[in-house]
Amino acid sequence: MALIGSDLRGGPFRRLFVASNTLGLGWAIAVTAGLIIANQVLLSVVAVAIQPLLFDGGIADQRGFMKAALVSFLPVSLLTAALAWLAAGLRGGDPWAVLNLRRPRFGAFGWPLLIIGFMVALIVVMTAVTALLHIDVAQYTPGRHGESPNTGSAGLVKEAMFDIANNRLLFALVVPSVALGPPLAEEMIFRGQLFTVLSQTRLGFSGATVLTSALWAILHASEPWLTVGMIFFMGLIFGWMLYRFGSLWITMACHAAWNTAVSLFVFAAVSS
Repeated sequence: MALIGSDLRGGPFRRLFVASNTLGLGWAIAVTAGLIIANQVLLSVVAVAIQPLLFDGGIADQRGFMKAALVSFLPVSLLTAALAWLAAGLRGGDPWAVLNLRRPRFGAFGWPLLIIGFMVALIVVMTAVTALLHIDVAQYTPGRHGESPNTGSAGLVKEAMFDIANNRLLFALVVPSVALGPPLAEEMIFRGQLFTVLSQTRLGFSGATVLTSALWAILHASEPWLTVGMIFFMGLIFGWMLYRFGSLWITMACHAAWNTAVSLFVFAAVSS
């Protein structure tokens, strides 16, 4: 058992989550809203600034703006995480506790076991859903240069990813930005302080999981419904992980692993 770590003992319903709330519901909601707004404003400003340097087209070029935003994810997410950390320290709060940044007790095989299990479970569920609903995944897959499928847009983010993957140097900038940026900022925003506060209300852990997952999915409403639904389902898994392991590092790691896998899939699809 030492090879996987003590946190993986005790079955799926062992609770390691410890709530630490110093702000209260109203302030926590205000902080979350402020973080979302700050993140989106910062992302827009940085993307507009670097778009002329890396990509053709002006501010009206949605594809160019989205590609610039992909590169901007990491620096903007670092700033957002810093703001979340500062907010978690208000009214004497301990940011490590408020943001659920407990260090997981995993052995050498604990991390890969958890991350691989998460990836396999998500892929199995996605495959089952698309098969049961007779969904043609090709309808949601862009062309080699990010062209929209005949049925409509595959989503601005996905189409920009396929387009930028044709330039290996620029794609090398995008992969770490997409892999690390959104997991850092989004997990701190939706499953940091907000999740803790909501779990202490009548909603409980189940309600907090559903509500934070829904809010996270809504943030991606520009993408096709299949992508939004997958993000909502992923949020439910992350809510259980937070309850089970009490650590935001775990949801960030699984989120980063998924984003990395998607990025590599895009590169493989374009290169084939």
